[in-house]
Amino acid sequence: MRAIVKYRKGKGFVEEREMPEPQITEDEVLIEVKAVSVCGSDIHIYHDEHPNWPPMIMGHELSGVIAETGKRVKNWKKGDRVVTETRTKSCGTCLYCETGKPHICPEKRPLGIGVDGAMAKYVAVPWKLLHRLPPSIKFVEASLCEPLAVCVHGLIERTGINAGDTVLISGPGPIGLICLQLAKAAGAYVLVSGTSRSAGLKLKKALELGADEIIDIGKENVIEKVKKASGGYGADVVVEASGSPFAIKTAFESLRRQGKLCAMGITGKPAAEIPWDTAIFKAPQVTFCFSSSWSSWETGIKMLERKQVNLAKLVTHQLPLAKWQEGFGALQKGKAIKVVLIP
Repeated sequence: MRAIVKYRKGKGFVEEREMPEPQITEDEVLIEVKAVSVCGSDIHIYHDEHPNWPPMIMGHELSGVIAETGKRVKNWKKGDRVVTETRTKSCGTCLYCETGKPHICPEKRPLGIGVDGAMAKYVAVPWKLLHRLPPSIKFVEASLCEPLAVCVHGLIERTGINAGDTVLISGPGPIGLICLQLAKAAGAYVLVSGTSRSAGLKLKKALELGADEIIDIGKENVIEKVKKASGGYGADVVVEASGSPFAIKTAFESLRRQGKLCAMGITGKPAAEIPWDTAIFKAPQVTFCFSSSWSSWETGIKMLERKQVNLAKLVTHQLPLAKWQEGFGALQKGKAIKVVLIP
C-alpha cells in the first residue's frame, strides 16, 4: 500500500513509499482509512519540531471502516464505521493509567507520531480506542473528530465555560475555530484575534462560524476591544490557540481578574515569556491542555451529530494521498485551514 512516511529524524525526510499492509494482533482491528486530516503537529513533525519516533507512517486524525477484527475483539465487526483515539501503547499500570488518564501516560506512542499512522490505505488500532461513527456524519468531517475531542477536553472539561462569558480566542486555526464553536454552543460572546495574514481566510471563517467580533492584531488593539466587549473587566476566558509569543503575553493582559486561561497552542520553542507580575495580580486559573479523554470523544461526536459544531466548514482542501505535498504546502503558506487526504 502507498503511505506517507517520516523515515528518519531531521527536517524533512518525508516521502510517499510502498509499505506492507499492517498485520493486526488479537486485540486490534484493521481500519480501511476513508479520510485522514493533516494536523498542525504533522507539519511540526515534518520540520522535526515535535516529538516523533521514525520510521513511521504519519497521520493520526482519521475516519474509516473496520476491514478485519482480531480474535479477542469485542462488540466490533467488519463494516462498522469508526473514528479512533490515538493513544497506543499506554502502559495500563502507571499512576496516570490507573487513575483514568491513559492519554497522558509517559509510555504512550500516538498513531502517526510513535507508531504507524493513517496516511495509508489501512491502519491497525487497538479495539478499545474505537468510537462509533453515526451514519449521518460523513467521513471527511469525521476525520476532524480528534481535534474536536482535544478542544472539548481542554475547553469544556478542564477549563470550563459558562453562558454569558466573554471569550477571547487567539489564533483562528482549526483548534481556535473549533473552540469558537464550542464557546458559542455554551452561550458565550466570542472575539477571535489573528494576524493580518489570517484576515483573508481564517478570520472571515471565524465570522462565518459565529464569532461576534474579529480582531486583526496588525490593525487593532486586542486588549482595548476585549475590555470594550466586557464592560471594562477583561475576558472571562481566553483560549490561546496560536503559540505566538505576542498572543501568550496578550492573553494574560486581556483576562479579567480571576479569569481563566486555556492554553492549547504549541510554540515550537523551548520557552515562552509570561508577564509574571500581571498574572500574580490577576490570579487567573491557567489550564494547560493536552490530548483528549474518552468522554471528550463521545461528547464531540454527539455535538457533531446534533449539528452543534460544523467541522465540514473547516475543510478547505480535499486531496488524494499522492498530493500530500500540496496539502502540507498550503497549510504552511496559510492558504488552508484544514487539509483532508483521501487514501
